[in-house]
Amino acid sequence: MKDLLIICNGGSLRGFDFKTIDRNKYDVMTQGMAFRYFHKIKFNFEYYLCVDNVVLKHNEWEICRMFKRNLLNKGMISALAHFSVESLNKLKRHQAKVDILETVKENEQHPLARVNKWTSGSCSILYGIGLGYRKIKIIGLDNDYTMIDNYIEREDGTLEVNEDIINNPNYFFDEYQREGDIFNKPNNIPNLHTDAINEALNIAQQEGVKIYNYNDKPSFSEYIKTSPYKLFK
Repeated sequence: MKDLLIICNGGSLRGFDFKTIDRNKYDVMTQGMAFRYFHKIKFNFEYYLCVDNVVLKHNEWEICRMFKRNLLNKGMISALAHFSVESLNKLKRHQAKVDILETVKENEQHPLARVNKWTSGSCSILYGIGLGYRKIKIIGLDNDYTMIDNYIEREDGTLEVNEDIINNPNYFFDEYQREGDIFNKPNNIPNLHTDAINEALNIAQQEGVKIYNYNDKPSFSEYIKTSPYKLFK
């Protein structure tokens, strides 16, 4: 079995040459809206995950089209996105590929059933463990989100991008967020990201799964040993 490589979306990956990844060694899991970039450069991935219900709902057509891609093995999304009936019917045609977070958590044997907090990053680790991977490597897990002037708060508390962003510090490519995109306010629960990652790492240790983190930023070095990108191979 190959190792699993989880590609997070942090700005530390800006300029990273994803085509140098050894696909004979790694299966790849991507998150959120990163497929906008990967489809553009014709970089295929085996797995996809997004559990932000606002992002999912706002981009449901793109998400549905992605699940139609033959090279995608499987993905996990949240039922709380409340997709339209038409979108749900499209997903049903590919239901063998689609896992629903809330349903997966009902399975007491799955690692996700054992957590109280989760983020896309922590869910990716636990989803990978549930898929049977024994070695998981992570790149782009930054945990240093910066609020910028291009975000405006909506009446429901979500954020909207009010104009296209140049040199977005939060993501490895600017088009991750486009004018009109809507998303949940980051860091709206204190310590959510660190607590969720800690839970996932504890479960990985209990399951005997080895987790490797690569990053040129020290954001998570307190919680997981981090090696610089140049050592990733």
